[in-house]
Amino acid sequence: MEIKGILACVDASEYSMTVMHLSTYIAKKIKAKVCGLHVIDILQLEGPLMYDISGALGFEPFANFSARIKAVLEEKGKVVLSAFEEIAKQEGVEFERFMDIGIITKTILEYEERCDLVAIGRKGVNEQYDRGILGTNIESILRKTKKPLLVSPRKFYPFANVVACVDSREPSKKVYEYAKYMSEEFGIPLKAVYVDNKKRDEDLSHFSEIDVITSKSVTDGLEEYIRGIERPLVCIGAYAKPKLIEIVLGSTTENLLKRDIEVHFLVIR
Repeated sequence: MEIKGILACVDASEYSMTVMHLSTYIAKKIKAKVCGLHVIDILQLEGPLMYDISGALGFEPFANFSARIKAVLEEKGKVVLSAFEEIAKQEGVEFERFMDIGIITKTILEYEERCDLVAIGRKGVNEQYDRGILGTNIESILRKTKKPLLVSPRKFYPFANVVACVDSREPSKKVYEYAKYMSEEFGIPLKAVYVDNKKRDEDLSHFSEIDVITSKSVTDGLEEYIRGIERPLVCIGAYAKPKLIEIVLGSTTENLLKRDIEVHFLVIR
């Protein structure tokens, strides 16, 4: 297992500043390249709201107004990416910038093939309009991405522990391998945790050391455990059934990410 490139998706939000620091922090440790991606939302240029605004302000034709807004958004994107590039330069990390226009989720998924890991903030610049804790873009990316997804909280912190959330299912082995890789690269302890909710017997022989906790709710049990760990990187699997992968993310993973837990998550397919 080797991570050679990290696709870091950024906007002008506080969460994206964390993405910048987090992606360069990891890249420096594992000697990877960072690709900074800023996507200008095409809906901001062509959506119904723009037609309403242009009409109200008396701009004719609309295309002229759209072009002006596009220029402003491009300039804003350049500022964001320049700030990102400066952080990477200070950390001695190889950096490449990308800016594109399109539907945010679709564009990120198109660019993810360039790298081995995708980093994104749990919320974005429109966080006040998001449903629940997760932003709408990240929910869609979580369901559709083929790459491991690093989800950052509002504030950056260096890792002190790696936590692998596991059970007896096959994807847990992959989660554990990623967690072990990060633990070794960062030289920090690895903690595997399994929540026993008495629903079925589990074969956990694959894991040499594991903390078994009891809780009626897997999500509640994991949240309580994670909150007791100092500065963790939490590795967890996206347990979606293949036929439903476009529609439903595994409930434990999705519910845990929706909890107000300010930690870094690494979601593994």
